[in-house]
Amino acid sequence: MATFKLNKGQSFQIQKEIQLVHSGLVWDPPEGSGPAFDLDVHCFALVHPGGDANRARLYNEGSHALCYAFVRSSGNPEGSLIKNADGSFQTDDGSMWHERDDRTGRGGLIKRTEPDDDGDEDDHGGGHHDEGFREEFKIVLAKLPGEVSELAVWATIHDAERKRQDFGKVKNAYIEVCDAMDDELCRYQLTAEFAGKTTIQVASFLKQPDGSWRFHAVGAGSNAGLGDVIQAYFG
Repeated sequence: MATFKLNKGQSFQIQKEIQLVHSGLVWDPPEGSGPAFDLDVHCFALVHPGGDANRARLYNEGSHALCYAFVRSSGNPEGSLIKNADGSFQTDDGSMWHERDDRTGRGGLIKRTEPDDDGDEDDHGGGHHDEGFREEFKIVLAKLPGEVSELAVWATIHDAERKRQDFGKVKNAYIEVCDAMDDELCRYQLTAEFAGKTTIQVASFLKQPDGSWRFHAVGAGSNAGLGDVIQAYFG
């Protein structure tokens, strides 16, 4: 299947019969001895009150927000996401789950050796797209709550300020969308436009009136922290 390469502002229509999609970030490690880029991908299920996409809010107070801040743990007992033994995490209904966390861009299964807020050392490995995705999540579109109108995909750089990193320095970074057979449907390349930016709303999956979805390349860079992004969705 041919890959459709998106430019900023373009969309890719996902065929209605495709009910499971894989999506994730790919990037190259830096040359030389500089610190590795630890990119993180987050996916927030949103509702549009009154049909207004400009008032997008987290669905059900974040029950379908693929982000470490929402993972249930001893330090966060009110977290909405289930943490699995392999370090991956998912929603209670199994419609969304995050499979990979690569801290370098080199691929493979990378073990986190720094403790999280709950004091655990996590191994966010797994997935079967091991040679492609660096950060991967999966969505079963047919299982999403009916009220969800959008899945907003954000990318951040862990510890960017301390490492003096931004997306303009990340090499060959792009997001891709694949079907259940791992055939790539589309990709959106992150270009030098994002120099100086540490946070990007990369894209959104948008629900269509007929129940199908389209993948829209947003490409909105900022220096807001992830906490600021989450708070904005709470309104």
